[in-house]
Amino acid sequence: MSAPAQKLEALREKIRHHEHLYYVLDQPSLSDAEFDDLMRELKRLEAEHPDLVTPDSPTQRVGGKPKEGFAKVAHSRAMLSLDNVTSEEELRDWDRRVHQLAGENATISYVCEYKMDGMSMALQYHAAADKSAHLQRGLTRGDGTTGEDVTTNVRTIRSIPLSISAAKLHKAGIPATFEVRGEVVMPLAAFVKANAEREAQGLTPAANPRNYAAGTIRTLEPNIVAQRRLDFYAYFLLTERGEDLLPEQAEALDALTTAGFRVNPHREAIPTIDKVLAFIERAEKNRADLGYEIDGVVIKVNSTDVQRRLGYTGRAPRWAVAFKFTARAGITQVEDIRIQVGRTGKLTPVAVLTPVSIGGTTVSRATLHNADEIERLGLLIGDYVKVERGGDVIPKVVEVVEDKEHPRGHKHFRFPPHASASTFPFTSSINSSRAPRWTST
Repeated sequence: MSAPAQKLEALREKIRHHEHLYYVLDQPSLSDAEFDDLMRELKRLEAEHPDLVTPDSPTQRVGGKPKEGFAKVAHSRAMLSLDNVTSEEELRDWDRRVHQLAGENATISYVCEYKMDGMSMALQYHAAADKSAHLQRGLTRGDGTTGEDVTTNVRTIRSIPLSISAAKLHKAGIPATFEVRGEVVMPLAAFVKANAEREAQGLTPAANPRNYAAGTIRTLEPNIVAQRRLDFYAYFLLTERGEDLLPEQAEALDALTTAGFRVNPHREAIPTIDKVLAFIERAEKNRADLGYEIDGVVIKVNSTDVQRRLGYTGRAPRWAVAFKFTARAGITQVEDIRIQVGRTGKLTPVAVLTPVSIGGTTVSRATLHNADEIERLGLLIGDYVKVERGGDVIPKVVEVVEDKEHPRGHKHFRFPPHASASTFPFTSSINSSRAPRWTST
């Protein structure tokens, strides 16, 4: 290897190390300015030696957009959804079925993982001549059998390694050709920032991080994907043929961590269903403080040999189940409906609520989206309503509540026929207290 090539590769490896510290471990050791200096130096050297630019260079994360949309590619093995349970009784019934189907001699233990509220993704890595592994393809779930090739977009996600050294693979016990499955998510901080930018442009805020992440990963503009700071959490390790690579799920998660992937640290190998229930209780208490959305806990049989014996139903594995949390909701009164005006003049009605605590957050505003939604709900000012956060960051009005304790309101809302930001010069924030009131008796 020539001296320029050695210098370039050393600099690339240094940048990869700091990307891993920042984007995977959340333990940066350089300031942003120092990291930017390294990237500028790498770009300068690569400009001087264009023949030495490699596809896995940190400068090559953002490429050109696909010429004809996303190609369809068959999965190595079906990407199936999980069956859901929502109560202790249902979970214990599932546990009994697992033991019955596995047989008397089977030793059953479980791995509990947070159920990330994002978009499933399969990443395929292939061996290079130096026995390192290079990202070859990223596929969406699609219909479960065939996914869309969104490689140009997943390359922009900084917590996804473009290449993994032979030394790391050896330490992790992973061959140079393998497949990783996981979840693409949008952190809450990135989601709040993106929605603020949308509102500033007069666009309707996105409803939740999951939908925004899914829409982002399927855009044809990799530059846009890179700007939205998506993240990737790995949870399955497979061979290139879609077979389990290691004998236990817990081992696979540890191997993925060693190889440099971001794996959710909130995971635990658990021997009994009672301890699984305790894990679920802790997870539900912690969900408000994570910085990303979860909507439950995934419970998997730890042994991949037992997994194979249990097999699948027509649409889901018998060896895994998702315990779904109940939606975070509260009942409160609509004190008023106000108009939020975007910069383009787009009008969005907002319910002003008597403050209510939902999932540890005090909610005093909820979007009503448009006039059709108000009509669908049959909403009057003064009504009591059920407000839900669920997986959503922006609270939404789900339904009007009417009973002896919650009488109906008395004022109809009339949507203004014409308005613009210049007509109503106030902030377009959903928390604006200066929004004009559009009501009639």
